[in-house]
Amino acid sequence: MRPLVDLPNELLHHIAGYLALESDINLLARTNRDLHSTINPLLYRLNAMDRQMPALLWAADRGIVETAQHSLNASSGVSNNVKLGIIYDALSIAVQAGHTSIAKSLLLQKGVDPNSQYQEEENFHKTFLARAAQAGHVDMVALLLSTKGINPNLGDDMGRPSIAYAGFCGNESVVKQLLAAPGVDPNYKDHHGRTPFPWTAGHGSEAPVSQFLSREDVDVNAAVATDDMFKKGWTALMFAANWGSAEKAELLLTPYINLAVKNGSEYIVQLLLAKGAYPDPKDWRGATPLYAAANFGYLPILNLLCQSGADPDPVADDGSTAISIALIEGYTDIVRFLLETGKASLPSQEGEERRCALSWAAERGYREIVSLLIQYGQDVNTKDYKGRTPLSHVVEGGHVEIIKMLLLNTSSIDLMEIDGDGETLYSRATKHDNPEIMNLLESIK
Repeated sequence: MRPLVDLPNELLHHIAGYLALESDINLLARTNRDLHSTINPLLYRLNAMDRQMPALLWAADRGIVETAQHSLNASSGVSNNVKLGIIYDALSIAVQAGHTSIAKSLLLQKGVDPNSQYQEEENFHKTFLARAAQAGHVDMVALLLSTKGINPNLGDDMGRPSIAYAGFCGNESVVKQLLAAPGVDPNYKDHHGRTPFPWTAGHGSEAPVSQFLSREDVDVNAAVATDDMFKKGWTALMFAANWGSAEKAELLLTPYINLAVKNGSEYIVQLLLAKGAYPDPKDWRGATPLYAAANFGYLPILNLLCQSGADPDPVADDGSTAISIALIEGYTDIVRFLLETGKASLPSQEGEERRCALSWAAERGYREIVSLLIQYGQDVNTKDYKGRTPLSHVVEGGHVEIIKMLLLNTSSIDLMEIDGDGETLYSRATKHDNPEIMNLLESIK
């Protein structure tokens, strides 16, 4: 019998066509070297036609150039639209994995747009350059930057450029690489008016922030222009001051101060301020970075802002102040700091309920803050819109030690005076079934 390898290629292809499974054809191709060279191209063609080129995706994931090229060579029978979609899938995989040789080959394929914004599952549509920048692949970024027709400022479908992805992912080398690349605009604005620097400052990465600040043309005071995520008016300083990393205190004298504040990035806040960031920008609520630092309990950042001339007594649009928000959250050290500046006024009757600072602190059981407020002259007899005093609220809360403090500083008490809820001090005390509270109130008759 004549050996299979001696048969004409056309006949071998015909024989292989009778095999139902791709795996069977693969076994036939692996019988010997001669059959492999004859049958393998057929195998790739079937792979491309019947299963949408999984060999190409497999090769892109593993960085195997030869397999990728075989798959591409065998794809002539695949429709152009389907083929292009598969190539984009493979290119996305190769970029994410950092396989530059595969990516280079795919970028040269007919119809491939290097600026295409590819969507992966539920995520944003992103360019390949944005993906490479996000992953921190320096060589891949270099390849894409050198690709004909590339727009280095394109990123995702929200307008965020590739350098923003490098920045908020902390990829210092890529940030440096993109800042040095021709055509890259460090102040490129996304659809909400946010530039790459606030994205970087807001995520607390010190090295990339320093790369931006080394440029004279970076606008450190650029503010978010829309209400996206309730961040209208936020600058880099606001973002940095809101995020909470107290070890980044020397970066914040630049106008990206809002984002640095929100992240508690002390070092970034310090850098921004040193770069000339305005310390008192206001967001859509009228809140400043110092207000945000007080709200999140970031005393080192609050101290930095005060040293840079920030107003220690900012008033938000709802009438709340830095000290009022800090005492409601129970931040004793911040309340003490603001009081010691001598510039922060204690709210006497704030908000719709017309409650004083002492009332809120007493109700929440903040003993040290109550002591501070009394020390700084807060009137313990101030009544809210229901006619309730701080003592009424603390009796309801059952905080015995604070009750003692208020009784020592209260001029006159009527246990049976009825408030706006139809309650008296006595009726509120009886709800606790606490003999100590009852005895304290009885002692003042």
